[in-house]
Order: sequence, then structure tokens, then C-alpha cells
Amino acid sequence: MKKLEFTFAEDVFNNLFPFFILIDSDLLIRGIGKSLHKIYPNLKVKESFSSHFSIQKLHNDTPNFKDLKKITNQLVILQGKSDGLILRGQFELMDEQLLFTGSPWFISKEQVLDKQLTANDFAYSNPLFDLLDTFDTYGTDSLDQNESLEILKHQQEKLKNDQDELNRISLVASTNGNGVVFTELDGSIFWCNDSYLKLTGYNKEEVMGISTVEVGFCKYTNVDELSKMTTPFFKGEPFNVEIVHGRKDGSFFWAKIKGQPVLNEDGKVTHYFAMIEDITQKKEQEERLYLLSLIAEKNINPVVICDKHGRIEWVNESFLELSEYTFEEAVGQVPGHLLQGPETSPDTVEYLKNKVLEGKSFECEIVNYSKSGVKYWIRLQGQALLDRRGKISKFFAIEEDITAKKALENQKEELLESLAKSNKDLEDYASIVSHDLKSPLRSIHSLLTWIKEDNDKEFNEQTLKYLTMIEGKVEKMDHLIGGILTYAKIDKGDFVEENVNVHQIIQSIISIIDIPKNVDVIIKNQLPFIKADRFRIQQLFQNIIGNAVIYVDKPEGLVEVGSTEYKDHYVFFIKDNGPGIAKENQEKIFNVFQSFTKSDRSTGIGLSIVKKIIETYNGKIWIESELGTGTTFFIKLNK
Repeated sequence: MKKLEFTFAEDVFNNLFPFFILIDSDLLIRGIGKSLHKIYPNLKVKESFSSHFSIQKLHNDTPNFKDLKKITNQLVILQGKSDGLILRGQFELMDEQLLFTGSPWFISKEQVLDKQLTANDFAYSNPLFDLLDTFDTYGTDSLDQNESLEILKHQQEKLKNDQDELNRISLVASTNGNGVVFTELDGSIFWCNDSYLKLTGYNKEEVMGISTVEVGFCKYTNVDELSKMTTPFFKGEPFNVEIVHGRKDGSFFWAKIKGQPVLNEDGKVTHYFAMIEDITQKKEQEERLYLLSLIAEKNINPVVICDKHGRIEWVNESFLELSEYTFEEAVGQVPGHLLQGPETSPDTVEYLKNKVLEGKSFECEIVNYSKSGVKYWIRLQGQALLDRRGKISKFFAIEEDITAKKALENQKEELLESLAKSNKDLEDYASIVSHDLKSPLRSIHSLLTWIKEDNDKEFNEQTLKYLTMIEGKVEKMDHLIGGILTYAKIDKGDFVEENVNVHQIIQSIISIIDIPKNVDVIIKNQLPFIKADRFRIQQLFQNIIGNAVIYVDKPEGLVEVGSTEYKDHYVFFIKDNGPGIAKENQEKIFNVFQSFTKSDRSTGIGLSIVKKIIETYNGKIWIESELGTGTTFFIKLNK
């Protein structure tokens, strides 16, 4: 049920209670009825009540506020100290102030005229003039006592009804959640409700008689905005401003202040009524939205700000360009309803819906459609913005157009699939070729051997030499085919991860390869264990050591193998005193079919196999060499 609200002018109140007196807790007069001012022209606001009136029911000449509170809601007789004039009425407690409502007690019309009063100075419900007419016609002795009592009873009932109405008006103002103040024409406060005190942090005694500007002004108050309130105030006009309002403790809040002049029956401003609403939270939200929009406006990516219900409040220029919608077309729409289409993933839509309902951040890739129906991909990142109470106030999202990236990813996937198929075909082809070529090569080698054995005495020396050369070429071709097949399969099969004793591997290689008598192969230090495939590691070192012993051209050849340990890896070295490798060829030797020796035994593929094995273990190989001195191969392998 809505709260009742009343708007009333002072002249209406004066018509009901023309002889009222409003006093505060210090017994200072805060308000005077228009007709009472005629009787006591020297009576002024902010003067002491006790200096002008005495109360017949109290024997204390200097009563305090507590004494007067005890005699509320009962007949009270006030007597003027200057002329002894009697006022009959009652006190009513009004939000820590006392309001006296009543009327003077006259026994003849001459007394009324003597005070320069007329019928307009009395409430219409006041029966005094009717009573005085009766006195003049019949005399006081002949007045029927019961009739007089009935008139007085009627007057009291009317007074009570008017008092109840005043109480209701005061109750509405007192219980209003916003601050309410009444001020004099100079801006000084003569009444305020508890909400105003709560907003400002002051008590009633501290704000009474002080101007609202003085109460609310602080270092953050904008003087130009303040003038939008003070200028119409002093012109007797209404005003409506939003301004920073200070508190007693030095803090401040944003206030929406609406002021309205209170007019008398002649249309003149007598007081001001103002309502003060705390709009700090609203201002903070507006400020956050402004800052967000300012930042987002400079963002090259599309940015969307939605309200707590998920409807668009603001978008930047990048969003409008990508979506092809105008700002007016976008605002108020739910982004999904505006942008999603046939190829938008239902699972992604459900994911976004749940995240928004839960108020959680979200990140996904989704298909959207422009106004003209063009499909595009975006990466969407967003989160909820919370107010001071932890409630969702807005949603903020950034879109990144990844349409081109998605196209490249699709091309990459297609290329990888094609490459995988090509590799598989190549592997199959290598296996077929190796099988189909090796078989006739073996047959040729066997036939050559048989021919030599069967015709050993019939062939001359030159013919036998040619046959031997053919055998060598066949063997080299067989090694070449085997090398190609090995190279093709290095990174295809599953490697067995085990602790490999490299020292033992090198010893085994030394024992099985053909080492010339003039060449020594020595191990310089104890070689470590590594995690690798035993067969691949043997291939690696056998190729390098095998090459070294073949190409040594010194009368006393030497090949040294050793290692150095580091924190997370080992570096192995194979050093020879062979012919060396020219600087311009040091990188080329690892390429397939590259050989820089005249030896018939070289296939040009051994070091390519070495490099490929090392790369499968994320290792590294390099050389240091000098022509005529020798070559050192360095191999880095992780532990």
C-alpha cells in the first residue's frame, strides 16, 4: 500500500488554527499564528515562550520542555504576561516540538474590537462570535448554561478533528524515507524529519535555525549547481537540483533536492518546503557507466554494456560497424536475439544463458550474424558488474572478430589432414620401394658373386675389378635405401621411454662397427643414463662414431667420446682428428643426401638421421671444426 502524501499551504493551517504557537525543546518560539501576531505584535520567532506567557496549571514560572510534555492533550490556559489576555487550547507533541492550538477568551465584542480583530481572524469553526452575540442579546445571566456547554463541546470536537488532520500530515512527513525540511524565507530550518537528520548526521538542535546551505555545503559542493537552488529560492520559485551534500562527519552524499514555496491566502511566499533524496548509488552507477563507455569507446573491439536484465544499454562504434545495426536499433535488445542465427551453437547459447543467470564471467567463441545476414565469428568475454550490496547492476562484454582467424584454422586443419595423408602415402611408398628395390639388389649381388666364383679363372684382372666395383655400388644402393627408410620412420613409430645407459651403448658400438687398425676410439669419462628409446640412441651415436672412424685421414687416428652434466641436460661430444669440415659446409652436412667426401661408403643420409632423432627429443646438435685438424660434434639432450 502506498504512503499517503499531503501538500498544504500555511494559509490553510492558519485558517484552522489562527492563534497557534510552535515551540522547540529549548522553549524558543518557532512559529506564530497570523491572528495571534495581531494580539501580540511584539511576539517574534526565536524568542523565549516563557518570557511572554505563563500557564495557569503550572505553578512554576520557568517550566522546561519536560514539564509542558506532561500537560499535552488536555485543556490548557495561557495568560499573556504583558496584558493578562487568556488563551484557551491544548499542547500537542509534534516530533520533539510542541504545538499549541486554541483561541483567546473574550467576554464581549468590545474586547475583540479593542484588539482590532475581525471575524476573519478566527477559525470558521470557532463559536466565539455566536456566543458573544448571545451575550449581547440576553446578557450573561440569562444565557442557558446547557446551550453554552453544547457550543463549547462542539468547538472542542472541531478542534480535535483539525488536530487529527495536522497529526496525519506531520506523520507522513516524519515517516518519509527521504529527508523533509521546512525553512523560513532566509533559508533557516524550523522543522525537519528524522530521515533528514539520519542523512546528514546532525541532531535536531544542531540544524534548527541554521540554513540548509550551511548544513549541506562541503568542499565537494559545486557552487554553480548550488546557485541553481539558491537563485530560485530567493525568487520564491520551485527548484529541482542534484548536488553534493555534506554530512557532519565530513563525508558527503549525492542529493536530489526538490523545493516548493508555501504560499498564504494572498499568494505570498511564507515558508519553503524541501525534500532531500539520497541518490549516491544512482550517481555512482552513472559514473561507472560513463567511465566504462569512455574506455569502451576507444576500444577497437566491439563493446556492449547491458542492464541487469541483459538488455543493451550502450554499444561502441566498433559494435555498430560489425553488426551493421544503428545505436537506436541495438539499445533495449537482448544481444542473443539480435545477433544469433542458424549456425549459432545451441550449446554455446545455453552456456551464455546460464552464466548470465548466475552472474558469473563468461568466455566463448560463437557465430553471430549482421543485420544484412553476413555470418561472422567472435570471441566473447564478459562479466557482471556488482553494486555495493553485491547485486548485479550491469553486464559488460568485449567481442573480438575472429572470422579471419577461423578461416585460417580451417585451412590449417585441411592442410594438416592433407599433409598427414601425404606422409602416410610417402611412408607406405618408402616401404614398398625399399622392399621392391632391395629384393632385386640382393639378387644382383648374388648373381655377381656366382659369376665371379664360376668364372674366376676365365676373367682377366680388369673384368674382375669391374665386377667388384659393381658389387660396391649395389651395396651402397642397399645402404642408401635402408637409410631412406630409417629416416622416413624416425618420427612415426612409438618410442619406448626407458633408462638408457649411454656408456654401455657406446661400448657396444665400439665392439660391433668396423674400426681401422690405425684408429683408436676411447671414452673420456663415465657417460650418464638418459630417458630415451635405446634403439634410437644407438642409431644416433653409431652414425656419428661410424662416420668419424671412416673419414680419419691421419696415420694415427683418434676418436674421443665424453659428456658434461648440467642442471637439466647433458652435452655429449664426439671428437676426431680427421680432415675437418669447411665452415661453409658445417650447416649443410645435416641435410639429406649432402656429402662432402669422395668416399664410396658415404650415402649422405647418416647425419640427417642423427639430426632428426635429436629433434624428436627436443635436443640440439652443432659442430666445431677446422680443416686439417678435426671435428667435434656436440649433442644436447635433456635429462
